[in-house]
Amino acid sequence: MSTPGQTATERSATIVRGIGIMTIAMLIVPSMDVLAKLLTAEMPALEVAFGRFVGQFVVATIFGIAVGEGRRLIPPNLPGHLLRGLFLAATSLMFFSALATMPLTDALAIAFAEPMILTAVSPWLLGETVGWRRWAACGVGFLGTLMIIRPSFEAFGATAFLPLGAAFTFAGYHVMTRRLSGQGSLTAIQFVTGLVGTGALALALVAASSAGWLSRPVVMPSGLSWVWFFGIGGLSFFTHGMIVKAFEFAPAAVLAPFGYLEIVSATILGYLVFGDFPDGPTWGGIALIMASGLYIVHRERLRGRARELPPLE
Repeated sequence: MSTPGQTATERSATIVRGIGIMTIAMLIVPSMDVLAKLLTAEMPALEVAFGRFVGQFVVATIFGIAVGEGRRLIPPNLPGHLLRGLFLAATSLMFFSALATMPLTDALAIAFAEPMILTAVSPWLLGETVGWRRWAACGVGFLGTLMIIRPSFEAFGATAFLPLGAAFTFAGYHVMTRRLSGQGSLTAIQFVTGLVGTGALALALVAASSAGWLSRPVVMPSGLSWVWFFGIGGLSFFTHGMIVKAFEFAPAAVLAPFGYLEIVSATILGYLVFGDFPDGPTWGGIALIMASGLYIVHRERLRGRARELPPLE
């Protein structure tokens, strides 16, 4: 986020820095989804979501102690951070549940309604200005995801509502991330998020198992599954820390279109891990997604230069 005393060019550079951080995070995030999908073949999605937060909690705790933040792992405005953690826990639960039966790219395509939701609510919940060009960039990016997957509720039935629900809760997570910007260190934020997710999903796992609502019995992870669990936790700690940092540099409405970049690496990983080879429309959709993001960067640079120009006399 820009600070008082910055020139227009410096403010523009700060926003571009946030865009760069967000871009890298979005390209890494799908690797967690791949690991989660592999784990749902062995255990219920709720257990996978629970394990994901256990991994994040352990990684954040170890890292916090290692860097001397052990006594500062509880950030200010704790209720806000608790709500933020619940939003992310709900997102993971719904999305992992969808991955148990849906292809990764199909679920992501539906979940990509999130940037549109975030853009729509940011003027009211965050007080940010959204111009027509940013709306257009979000629209272009969304069209790109439709070209890649062409999601259909008819094809997946009620399961398709799970990634859509995840889109709403993830937008809530991003809103709270923006509102809590600067309140607590990155390590403390990740610690509380992991703690909240672990606690909430542990209760849900016990309740669902006792009621017989799980699709398959809870199993104890073994061998490579432990590596995948802590891999998800470590990647979550790293990528969501980057997302928090990105929101400190740039407004939510500016960062929203860059969420579409997630589909790029998801397409690559889908091919490498699951053998899904993208067709022509898929590559066209990827081009639209990247074009929408690059256009936002271009607009930010132009706006920065325009503010520095002296007024006409």
